[in-house]
Amino acid sequence: MTDPQRPARRVEVARLLPVEASVAFAWVADLRTHPRWIPLTHLVSPATRGPEPGDRFTMVSGPVTDRMEVETIERPSTAAARVGRTRLRKLGPVLLGAAGFDVVPVDDRRSRVVWWEEAHLAARVAGPLPRALTDPLLRLGLWVMMRVSLSRLGRLLERRGR
Repeated sequence: MTDPQRPARRVEVARLLPVEASVAFAWVADLRTHPRWIPLTHLVSPATRGPEPGDRFTMVSGPVTDRMEVETIERPSTAAARVGRTRLRKLGPVLLGAAGFDVVPVDDRRSRVVWWEEAHLAARVAGPLPRALTDPLLRLGLWVMMRVSLSRLGRLLERRGR
């Protein structure tokens, strides 16, 4: 039997974006932009400002309702070579765990965005299926969605820069 309290293994996808780190960070940290680049996603409880620690929100991606709370927001700095970070806690009802974005300044025109997820299915969703079975399937689904989404974000930012 697997331990339901054990942390989920990390899934991450990285992409070099054609914008300075503060611009990339604005796009990944501001939840209101996510529906523009994450397929089949909309923000149910809209944020009226940029996210701050303690803010709670709900995103729906296809059939998955994802309630989250902002734990950390650290803005990047190209001049100071400081990585920007967001960390979100997943509250269910489908996914539990954590997720976030790291925005690494490359130079004044490029940044590297790393989207990571450490999520697992809530027990009531997984039912009798063990995490040893559901975790690999969830990780594959997350990896595909994250890869497609960051690719879409890269194309969007490329077009905006022209």
